[in-house]
Amino acid sequence: MEEISNYLRGYAEEFNQKHAGINLEITFDFLTMLNSRLNLLYDNGGLGLLLVIISLAVFLSFKLSLWVAWGIPASFLGMFIVANIAGITINMISLFGMILVVGILVDDGIVIAENIFSHFERGKNPKRAALDGTLEVAPAVITSVTTTIIAFLPLMFLVGRMEMLYEMAFIVIFSLGFSLVEAFLVLPAHLGGKHGLKVRKGDTGKFRKRLEKIIVFLRDKTYKKVLEAVIRWRWIVIVIPIALILITMGMIKGTIIRTTFFPSITFDFFSVNLAFTPGAGEKQTLNYLKDFEEKIWEVNKELKEEFADSNDFITYTFLSVGSAFSGQETGAHAGEITVMLRDMEGAPLSSFDISSRVKRKIGNVPEAQKFTVGGINRWGKPVSISLLSKNLEELDQAKIFMEENLKEYADLKNITDNNPEGKQEFQICLKPEAYFLGLTQSQIANQIRQGFYGGQAQRLQDGKDELRVWVRYPKEDRLNIGQLERMKIKTANGEYPLTELIDYKLERGPVSIQRYNGSREVRIESDLFDPYASVPPILAKVEEEIIEPLKVNYPGVKVEYQGQQKSSGESVAQIQQLFLIAFAMIIIILIVHFKSFLHAAIILMMIPLSFLGAAWGHGLHGHPISILSAWGMVALSGVVINDAVVFLSKYNSNLLEGMKVEEATYNAGLSRFRAILLTTVTTVLGLYPLILEKSFQAQFLIPMAISLAYGVLVGTGFILSFLPALILVLSDIRVWFSKLTGKKNVIPEELEPAVISSKITFD
Repeated sequence: MEEISNYLRGYAEEFNQKHAGINLEITFDFLTMLNSRLNLLYDNGGLGLLLVIISLAVFLSFKLSLWVAWGIPASFLGMFIVANIAGITINMISLFGMILVVGILVDDGIVIAENIFSHFERGKNPKRAALDGTLEVAPAVITSVTTTIIAFLPLMFLVGRMEMLYEMAFIVIFSLGFSLVEAFLVLPAHLGGKHGLKVRKGDTGKFRKRLEKIIVFLRDKTYKKVLEAVIRWRWIVIVIPIALILITMGMIKGTIIRTTFFPSITFDFFSVNLAFTPGAGEKQTLNYLKDFEEKIWEVNKELKEEFADSNDFITYTFLSVGSAFSGQETGAHAGEITVMLRDMEGAPLSSFDISSRVKRKIGNVPEAQKFTVGGINRWGKPVSISLLSKNLEELDQAKIFMEENLKEYADLKNITDNNPEGKQEFQICLKPEAYFLGLTQSQIANQIRQGFYGGQAQRLQDGKDELRVWVRYPKEDRLNIGQLERMKIKTANGEYPLTELIDYKLERGPVSIQRYNGSREVRIESDLFDPYASVPPILAKVEEEIIEPLKVNYPGVKVEYQGQQKSSGESVAQIQQLFLIAFAMIIIILIVHFKSFLHAAIILMMIPLSFLGAAWGHGLHGHPISILSAWGMVALSGVVINDAVVFLSKYNSNLLEGMKVEEATYNAGLSRFRAILLTTVTTVLGLYPLILEKSFQAQFLIPMAISLAYGVLVGTGFILSFLPALILVLSDIRVWFSKLTGKKNVIPEELEPAVISSKITFD
């Protein structure tokens, strides 16, 4: 692509030097846009990586953080080899996968390194600490990373518009796989070597002491008290998430947290489309479009003055007559202006704002049959409804009914349909006399065509040329409808005046006939005045106030939703199908690991609770929850249970060491606090530069990043507080159930799955 761009730029420069009166300009270069987007992701990825390393250095020792952070380039190196073999290039989607996984890659390394460090602090030598620390958490780490990989697997099997996420999922999955190898084989070898862990001598520095005091304060002063309260009031604590779920649902219903099918992505250009009644002259269309073009440049001048910017916001405009509305309207009565914008990154307003200003500047055009100003929606129109019927008259009436009602909605603009009317047609209907003479509509139409348009009478050969002889009425006999009425039709029984055989009327017919599932279709579409408005409530209002009365008044018309709702329905169907398979695989892995369905269940409960964080994150940043957010939640489901697996595994190991249930829960929380907190911090910091990005290049990536970052953040809060309560409540229920079945002197620890499975022997 770079070679093509350079060649064309050189050609344009050479052409302009040779032709003084003509200037050849390159109005759009995809390479420029691609480089801009790649630089954006490079910058965000680099910043995210830097923040991850800093956070590791803060929570661990600096040397230890470097060994853990080495897992990132090592994993990427292995992934690059496999990706190259698979034919995956460095592009926007694959780079986003790398940014997405930066914070997640070190999760397994953090858990292993933190546990090795804990064993080292107990007095073990580095080799023994590396061996014992790695083996202790190996099952939990393998389980957690495997569930994350499985959660991303559905993204590799998408079809349709979301197929682009395949490369992102490929990058994430193989990076995680190589990170697991590095964490188990390379990291322990580094930490267990002579240059790995060392006993601190003397003063470790004021900064390090302050950091350690902060960590100790968070764990021993803050979280310790929270954990004690959770253990004491566990039956009250488990009610809190239910209340939070209800509150969040209310916020979504009240549009405090907005929802849509697909996010509105700002565009690089927009179009002004215009269509008059078919038959209108080219001069009228051209005059209107030239007037619009002048107003577009007036908007550009006003923007430059308003924002004191010397650069043009609008770079080029292209005017054309003969086609508009993506080819739905063709002829001299239709035309469009394509408006090219500059790179809007860092601009004080969006392309939505510019197109809205152009719309206001032009104002209403009542003379036009159709008039719209807007960009291309990558996901389809937010409101797109098909009316289907075999009764053409009823279908036309239903179309008029729907369009008139949609125009009353203040939320909607640019209401159009795909059934444009053509020029006036001479439509004939046979009288009984015609049927009596054995004539058909086709026979009469052919004779009329031959008289007024002409019919081939003879072909003559003149050397190598062929001459065709056409016969029709003289020009003076085919100028008006009255002459047509005096025409005579030839039959086997003689000639008959046309007016005795047919009735006729002049009407405009359709330019094209649209069909959908075997029925005639009229598709009515509309854009939103506010591109970030919630689409589902608007469609619900349309359904109640327009669709239901339409079905009653026009029972022969069937209604089907198209556009974003149809695309979202297909995506939701894929989510349900693929995620259920992945979810089942995750359940099986958790049951095998913990040897308990109930323990697997309480870990899985962290998934819907983490979705609350994803919803709150969208509300905080003003982004509506969309299908892209949903796919981010699918990926989140695997990431969020990592810490829960680590927590519950530590709880089980504490039980096997002889601790009581409450003591084991308490110790698991405190001993895993640093590792859980650090994995969360690295994941969130790795994604946050992208979340804060304002450029339009990153907008369709941000919903997934918000779902992951805030889902992990809030999910961690529930793991550290709500999960201990669930563990203890489950233990209480086991004890009560045992007492109800007649068992006395029940010891809670003996009812735990980890203790029971440890006593199973095979003779």
